[in-house]
Amino acid sequence: MSHPVSGLSGTDHPAAAPAPPLSLVTEPPAALELTARALGMGLLIGGLLAVTNVYMGLKTGWWESGSVTAAVLGFSALASVSRRRGVPYTPLENNLTQTAAASVGAMPAAAGLLGALPALTMLGTSVPAWGVAVWSVALGALGVLAAHLLRRRLVAQEALPFPTGIATAELITAMHASTADTVRAGRGRLLAGAGAVAVAITAARDALKWLPGMTAMPGTLAGLPAASLTWGVGWSPMLLAIGMMTGPRLGLSMLAGAAVAWGVLAPGLAGAGVLADTRYETLSAWLTWPGVGLMVGSAMAALLAQARDFLTAARDLGSLGRGTAVPPWALGAGLAACVLAVVVGSALFGLSVPYMLLALVLVLPLCAVCARGAGQVDVSPVTQMGQVTQVIFGALLPGAMAPNVAAGAVVSGAAAQTGVSMWSLKAGHLLGASARHQLAAQLVGVLAGSVVGVPVYLLLSRTHGLGSEALPAPFAHQFRAVAEVAVRGLDGLPPHAALAACVAVGVGALLTLVSRGRAARWLPLPVALGIGFILPAYYAVTLCLGALGLAAARWRWPRAADRDTSTLAAGAIAGESLAGVLIAALMAFGLA
Repeated sequence: MSHPVSGLSGTDHPAAAPAPPLSLVTEPPAALELTARALGMGLLIGGLLAVTNVYMGLKTGWWESGSVTAAVLGFSALASVSRRRGVPYTPLENNLTQTAAASVGAMPAAAGLLGALPALTMLGTSVPAWGVAVWSVALGALGVLAAHLLRRRLVAQEALPFPTGIATAELITAMHASTADTVRAGRGRLLAGAGAVAVAITAARDALKWLPGMTAMPGTLAGLPAASLTWGVGWSPMLLAIGMMTGPRLGLSMLAGAAVAWGVLAPGLAGAGVLADTRYETLSAWLTWPGVGLMVGSAMAALLAQARDFLTAARDLGSLGRGTAVPPWALGAGLAACVLAVVVGSALFGLSVPYMLLALVLVLPLCAVCARGAGQVDVSPVTQMGQVTQVIFGALLPGAMAPNVAAGAVVSGAAAQTGVSMWSLKAGHLLGASARHQLAAQLVGVLAGSVVGVPVYLLLSRTHGLGSEALPAPFAHQFRAVAEVAVRGLDGLPPHAALAACVAVGVGALLTLVSRGRAARWLPLPVALGIGFILPAYYAVTLCLGALGLAAARWRWPRAADRDTSTLAAGAIAGESLAGVLIAALMAFGLA
């Protein structure tokens, strides 16, 4: 499961010791790689990933990097057909398919559609669609180029693990070595079946209104109906699937956060008369502050633990001039992306040219930190890098809220694409792929991702409203809160929210530091705790049910659960996301 917004991108594998570069597949010199079918399939799968990531990210904060999923879908779609036509679909083509798809799928995060841009909307800054599209292309291209500049140092010389990249390469190798067409066909049917069920449930819930958004929990808390505090079980295949993919620890952590927020604090605030009313919007506005505090405290502690990576990043940058594989035309594209970013940043976000140039100067070193994190522990600390930038600009531009968020978006957007690109480059390195072919596929993916992601974002935001119960956009609250504190301090917060936020910062930092030891498996994840504060309670309940249901299935049917979980979950997430976007389009045109 991915979330380069604060380390939810990639799986949380322990760091492995660097190993010498390994080639998993030896291809003849004439092996096909950058072909129309490989690139076209990658863009198609990536488009589906981009739609899914916008929908899922605005609802829950999670998004999927998609490398493994794209490799499976590309192979399922092309391998048998290509073999029958006498031109086999090669492992290098499959790698290029997943490379392009991952680049497209990462664009919602790179463009800031899941955090920074919703935060700007909440702050009253409106950005035209053309500006969002140009902005996204510029940041996505910078992130891709940063990854290729760092490739030689981190992938070839140090051979950092990049576990997602290794898993992708091993999967491609295994699929192309296998002749079990019946197994692959079975997985395809499972994916399609899960998607069809998710589409049906989403249509019955959102379009036909046969199902409620949630089945409310009976009873009261402090005199308030549990349903008014959003307690219940949601009719959402996507939430169940996210729980299946992220596991019990994250699900239980999120449920614990919801229990404290919506089971203790919200009823307490209502009973004490602290807030003017007990509507969801009012309660959520207060609970956002301790929720963000947990995430910020965790980010601060993680940055402290990564201090060595900041020093190492300087060595990474010092090696860029030696033997880089980035062609001159790509460096020209990077210069053009910088010019576009400066123009859009100054014209639409109020960042003057000198400050925009400063933000661009921070991109490469902070992307290097994210790339090293992705290589060592498979987690790219994207949000943390954006927050570092926000704090810097809060000191430089006091009182400027929108420029503060925009500056954070420059770094976090480029870093999101860098992390995903590094996983693809690691897989390509192991498979013997051409880095230049991967670079071309990734840059084409950046263009395609902006074309797909921006319209979907605008459609969903205008139909449901950002920050609503239907579209909570949890990480937009984090961007906005950090900007408000960096610019104005703690003034203007709701009553007692400042104290709650400060306590939460300490709790988040403590949990992060302590969880680096043996007690990690027994402690809640502070980021998931914080998200439990921000989302409606039934999101956490439903997600946790998915996680615990899978744990029970794995205990009873371990082989089947390990084999089919990712396929089943991917189908459910894609089905609800695509149906949700289609229904939003019908609503926008007055047809639903």
